[in-house]
Amino acid sequence: MKKTTSFVAVYPLVLGMTLLETGAALGQPGVGPDITWVEKYVTYAQDSNGDLRLTDVHFLSEVVFDVFDDMKDVTARLYAGDLLVATYDPSSDKSAFTNGFFYTRKTRSFDSLADLDGTWPPDTRFRWEIQYPDRVEVLQEIRIGGPEERTQVPRPSPITLAQGTAAIEPGEAIDSARPLTMSWLPFEEGAPLGDSPWSDFIFVLISDCHGEVVFTGGAPDTDTYVTFEDTSVEVPAGTLAPGRDYTFFISVVNTVDYNVQGDIEQLAANSYATELQGSTAGPRDVDSCPEPYRPAVYEWTRKTQPPGEMESWPTLKDAW
Repeated sequence: MKKTTSFVAVYPLVLGMTLLETGAALGQPGVGPDITWVEKYVTYAQDSNGDLRLTDVHFLSEVVFDVFDDMKDVTARLYAGDLLVATYDPSSDKSAFTNGFFYTRKTRSFDSLADLDGTWPPDTRFRWEIQYPDRVEVLQEIRIGGPEERTQVPRPSPITLAQGTAAIEPGEAIDSARPLTMSWLPFEEGAPLGDSPWSDFIFVLISDCHGEVVFTGGAPDTDTYVTFEDTSVEVPAGTLAPGRDYTFFISVVNTVDYNVQGDIEQLAANSYATELQGSTAGPRDVDSCPEPYRPAVYEWTRKTQPPGEMESWPTLKDAW
């Protein structure tokens, strides 16, 4: 993992996410993006028996920039061969901000990984073209299956919760006054990405029923940073509130390809995420959790709409 905050924006599953209104003015127009990203992303919901249920299969792509006006008067287009996959115009598309970076993301749902691979086989090479006010820059191709040209989504893992030496059984309430251990199976494929400054990584998040993120695995060079070698985190006592519902989330990111052209880094990834629902012990009232439950914006259990166009993310179905 590159030891800067940029990875947090590329895969923005962290605290402080805020959707922006069009028209923010924060810097020099026409600079362009810092990072481009393409990804195959498979999501699961964990049931009370510990089994994983497939909830969605995404193809997603995004441009990342550290100053909002860097993308003013700049348009990014993603191609596969001569086919235009998506156009990114942060002046009109949704953008989000976290940890000092902005991103504009688009995504499309598929019914299965086989369907996704049928549309975008692992030997697909994507190409970004950046339209600046005075020129067009054609970036190097990025390989969605890496140099191996194969789909490399890691084997999904269920999430285990425990307090002390005792596992939290399905339906059992969590004691919010005690530390909580959240664990998962080893990321067997996890490794540094070739000669690049990046490595595979794992995000760990907990959000409450109001859609607020209350815990995150953190960024590099912080005490809560989670590496691809880790298999657990400890959530401090008092992080969770009594009498409330929570979503426990891991996202395991297998970075498969990387290149850099000028000041723009490009990455491709094959990843999965698991979501588990749980609750804390304690009295519940009408203020404990809203009806309906409000998902945090990082949650991926909602599909984009047919007929299969790339949609800005968060999608309309993410709105409350």
